Amino acid sequence: MTDMDFDEIEGQLDLIVPNIYRMFIDAIDSKDLDLKKYGISYDTESVIEGNLKLRISLSDAEPKWESQYFDIGVGDGCGNYFFLVATDEDDDQVKLWAHDPSGIEDVGTATKFLMSLLSEIEAGFNGPNKCRYQGNGF
Repeated sequence: MTDMDFDEIEGQLDLIVPNIYRMFIDAIDSKDLDLKKYGISYDTESVIEGNLKLRISLSDAEPKWESQYFDIGVGDGCGNYFFLVATDEDDDQVKLWAHDPSGIEDVGTATKFLMSLLSEIEAGFNGPNKCRYQGNGF
């Protein structure tokens, strides 16, 4: 079970955690799934730590990691990071911070992305998208 204090996350990171991520965490909890097992941010501390590490380590990178990017602790296994745009509670957009070639790629809706991620977690990463995701390990 996750232990998320969304008020603390928002206060420490100065952003708004989108409702779709809150719903994803509720689904993780209701299914009693273990994000930590897969190196995915799993509690308040790991979410804050992961976001702050990316803000610091990618502050001079191209592209720069922006303060409204909300790292959910999942990458693609190639050094790229999936993130939610976090400026409003209704934000429903996932993007990929990519280093080679560098840029920000549109992935699609957070609803679809997080449903797919949830399915892979439920399948123990043995489903059809098992190679699409990798925990960032923060």
